[in-house]
Order: sequence, then C-alpha cells, then structure tokens
Amino acid sequence: MKKILLASAALALSAGVAHSQAVTIGGQGRMGVQYSDLGFTTRTGTDSNWRTESRLQLNFSVAVQADHGLSFGGFTRLRLQTAGGSATMMTSQLFSGHRVWVEASGLRLTFGNQDGAIATSGTAMGYIGGCGIGYEGGQQCADSLDMMGSVTWFGSNAPGGVNTGNEQTIHARYTMGDFQGAISAERDNGVELAVRGRFDAFTFALGYQQDRGLSDQVITASAHYNAGPWGVGAIVARINNDSTRWALSGIDGDSNTNFQVNANAELGGGNLYGFVGRVNDESAYGISYSYGLGGGASITAGAERATLRSGTGAGAGLVRQTTGSIGVAFNF
Repeated sequence: MKKILLASAALALSAGVAHSQAVTIGGQGRMGVQYSDLGFTTRTGTDSNWRTESRLQLNFSVAVQADHGLSFGGFTRLRLQTAGGSATMMTSQLFSGHRVWVEASGLRLTFGNQDGAIATSGTAMGYIGGCGIGYEGGQQCADSLDMMGSVTWFGSNAPGGVNTGNEQTIHARYTMGDFQGAISAERDNGVELAVRGRFDAFTFALGYQQDRGLSDQVITASAHYNAGPWGVGAIVARINNDSTRWALSGIDGDSNTNFQVNANAELGGGNLYGFVGRVNDESAYGISYSYGLGGGASITAGAERATLRSGTGAGAGLVRQTTGSIGVAFNF
C-alpha cells in the first residue's frame, strides 16, 4: 500500500491551528477462471458453466489529524470488473458508497456505507475471515453464514452509488486493548449489537440483531484459536425470520440455525483452508489452497457446495450449488 502525503502541516482557517492530512491509495488486482454447476448467464442469455473473470479495485482512504485528540477519516473505492461466459463479456465500473468517521480515545463514530456491528466484530464471519474460498474470496461465502442475507444484513461496502439495499448506517465502536464493543443502526432496518474479546490465542465474540417493525432476530457467536502455523474456529447463528417477510419472496420463513467449523494450516509453503457446516437447513462445505508468489501476490484454487437463495418474488427459492475457481490475486 502506497501512502501519499499531501501536506505535513496546513493552516486550519477556522481554528487557526496546524494539522496533518494524508491520502492512502491501495487495492487489489485479480484474474482467474470460475465454475458453477448452475451456469453463468451472459448478456445474450446463454448459460455456461465456466467463465473468465478479472477485477481491479482501488481503495481511497483519507486521514486528518485534528486537535484535542480528534482524528477524522473517510473511505471509498473504485471497482473495475469484467466477467464472461462462452458468448459475451459483462463489465462494470462502480464506485462504492462512501463512509466518514471521527475517532478519539478508542471511540469511533462512522456515518455512511459501513458494515454493521455484527460483521465488523467478527460474529458474522468468524476469525479466519469468512468468504475464504478461491482467489476471489468466495462465490457463495457459505463460511460467513450469510446465505439468506440475514447475518450481515445491515450495512455494506458493496459497489454502487449508495448502500445496495440498505439505508445509511450509523456505527459506533469502542476499543480498549483486546476488547471491543459496537452498535449500529439504519433508519428503515434496525439495530445490531456486538462484543469481541481476545484472551491470548483465543478470540470470542457475540452479536445480536433486531429488525425494525418485524420479528426478525439474529443471535450469533463465534470463537477462534490461533496456534500460529494452524488455527481452528467455529461460528453459529440463530436466525428467527419473520414468516410474512420471507413468504413474500416465496421462501419458507421458518427460523433456522446456521453453523460451521473451519480450520487452516500451513502446508507445502502455502495455506490450506476448509470448513464444514449447515446453512439454510442443508450441509455446506468448502476447501481452498493458496500459495504465495511474493510481492503480495498469490495463486489460489478452491471449491464449495451450499444451498443459496435464488430468484425473486414467486420464483424465489433455495438452490443447491457447487462453485469453484482458480486464479491469481495481488494486493498493493
């Protein structure tokens, strides 16, 4: 990641004091081949089980150090992506919604395109990271337990002019040493609460979500043990869905419990990662192997099988799907 110092000291016109400013530009590039047993739909409507995919992503972060222990920051990103099956290519060029924050004495307040308290505290994706299969970071992300959009419901840093399907998020987080507490809210959705703590090599977290105006609730818990060259983790999410809400989408609204156990280990100069669990009342599993090429680049191959939500309205339902990929990604 390359840091560009715009000004080491500047005169604040309103207060007449000096402060430092910096813009950090980083990102990721990737390219590879993806597989889905359900096929990929192209612009011509032709289905193909295979497609090529590439992405260039630029992350823009702003930092300002003010007086009285206050610091300010902001973030947005530009994503350039191309993916194609056998007939044609689909290209997108999208800025994400932005987020802006102020921080002092371990307390950070964020407005904008921000993941909710559950995701940022690790209670949605555990401590291996979630979405860890393949070079692209998971096509299904069954290891994040978010296959019906319930666990990381509030907030998103997805590309687009605004939070895709979400209101602006207000997020407050307090960090003290190895412990963290967070709360987030969206006007037309609801509230999330989460706490996280670390004790030596063990990390634990709890999260709670309440949807506004509906009976939807999510309770999550996760734990991870980091032994250095290897690690193991587990996560469970109890999702109490509002039956009326899901029935409008043609999906059974009964509550369910999602869980998974994951492990990673250094092997052959690379890293092997896998998980097994249950999502949407069906088994889910995946495996991935990544080998470092130096300079922040790695080649990764992986595959996962799970049941995902597909379609909208009367045509919506749960579909069993196998996906896989092999490709190269590099960070800068």
